[in-house]
Amino acid sequence: MKKRILSFMMFLCVLTVSLGAHPKLANATDLTERAKYIAFGDSIAAGYGLDGYSSTQKTIPADSYQALVGNFLNTNPCNYAVTGDDSDDCIRLLDSGAADADLIDADVISISIGSNDLLLPFIQIILDFFDVDPDSIDASDFSEKFTMPDIDPSQMLSFYKQLPKLLTELADNTHLHTQAGAFAEKFQRIISTLRTKAPNAEIYVSNIYNPFYFVPILKDLSQSYIEEINRAFSAGAADYTLVDVNTPFSQQELTNVHMDISDLSNVNVDPHPSVKGHKVIADCFIQALKDNHTPKAATLTSVSSGKNDKLTAKIKMPADADGCQIRYATSKNGTYRTLATTSAKTFRTNSAKLKSKKTYYIKARSFRIVKGITYYGRPSAYKKVKIR
Repeated sequence: MKKRILSFMMFLCVLTVSLGAHPKLANATDLTERAKYIAFGDSIAAGYGLDGYSSTQKTIPADSYQALVGNFLNTNPCNYAVTGDDSDDCIRLLDSGAADADLIDADVISISIGSNDLLLPFIQIILDFFDVDPDSIDASDFSEKFTMPDIDPSQMLSFYKQLPKLLTELADNTHLHTQAGAFAEKFQRIISTLRTKAPNAEIYVSNIYNPFYFVPILKDLSQSYIEEINRAFSAGAADYTLVDVNTPFSQQELTNVHMDISDLSNVNVDPHPSVKGHKVIADCFIQALKDNHTPKAATLTSVSSGKNDKLTAKIKMPADADGCQIRYATSKNGTYRTLATTSAKTFRTNSAKLKSKKTYYIKARSFRIVKGITYYGRPSAYKKVKIR
């Protein structure tokens, strides 16, 4: 049934475009320790459509954002993302207890949910409008990829004539507004449940993007509902971190959508992220992790060279750092290399890397280790020293 509904949706998207074209974590010092990462969500989190994706998959596609975040954390994700799930499905999954054993000691949780809260009722309205039985649509070629449906050509003119009225109905639809408005309460229930079942986990939540942002008519048709859904997410929430994917997806084309009605064989209305889109989503999640764990910058208060030590560096270490790197270069804008690592306020060395009579530029860079991942702070201002 889902395949048939999506197949019909593709057909309607092509009609719509043709209408528009018509002239009229806690600190960890054990480097072997790894974070336990769990992913919840819908087809976006599951990596739908990517190479290697299967509805019965046990291994997430390597290009999916979930896999890329797992790579950054140096761990294998526990996948609870299900294609087609909306917030109600996510709640049922959590209430079922199926994920409890993994959640109890989870360190990092990611959630991508909300898109289907709009998409599924959106499609149902279209089917009801045209009085179409999804089972009457031939979707036999619809496998794991979005392809053009096989629809009786005799229906196309009838659909096309009715399309303006449908777009008017969809533009300000009470049911869709209700669905979008109901999401906030459901989302809070998801967060509350996760907080109870995974008390020590960091929760990272992505908002939703408009997959048709660069498609005339479709962009305006869906944008207001997407904004309503996204109001449920807060950038300053105390119990989760918001990961903004909506912004980059409105700045560049990062989905598989391709609309060229002059060549219907090359039309793709798949709203899922492309490989590049998944990389951007992963980068957003990883940046959020870095923002939460990166220590404040160390301050290099002085450097000197004496007869007993080639280099003495005095450092003001931030409280949230596990230590800092002492880095050196032969010019202020040169390539800085790591000389040593220290947690002492005063660092001394006679390293052979420092040559007598040469001038070096020294910086300190703080770091923090969380579950085996090292997060680096901003390098300090340089100080210049000539080695005796």
